[in-house]
Amino acid sequence: MTLNNKIDDNILQPEEIVKRYYKSLYGGDIHDVRELMTPKSYYMALESLGLKLSFKNPIFKKELESIGDDNLALRSVEKQLSIELLSRNLSPIISIKQVKENGNTRKTVYYTEDGKAKELYFSQENTTWKINYYAGCKVC
Repeated sequence: MTLNNKIDDNILQPEEIVKRYYKSLYGGDIHDVRELMTPKSYYMALESLGLKLSFKNPIFKKELESIGDDNLALRSVEKQLSIELLSRNLSPIISIKQVKENGNTRKTVYYTEDGKAKELYFSQENTTWKINYYAGCKVC
């Protein structure tokens, strides 16, 4: 086995990333979640996850609105969301159903979360797969 093959064996595949994403998300490990996603998708996820907190806390709402421009606001939002996610004490059961290719650098993973059908889109950046909410469009 060559070094290149060894490196390729260590690259997480999209179906592995789905399980790691949920484990990290509900374990409050926002930094790991960040590594698994494209930047745009990550910010979108933070906005979605932070919606409930933003209704309760106007300071958090203002920070959430600034995450793309202000690193201090981003760090504060990440910290507060980590605490919030841990407090939910969730451990969903994830079952991968199917992985479909959408061109050479995109895949869709169909899975269930506690029995509910879901899907996540992925794009390949260099040799790394990332969750990319925008990769769901068809490639001709």
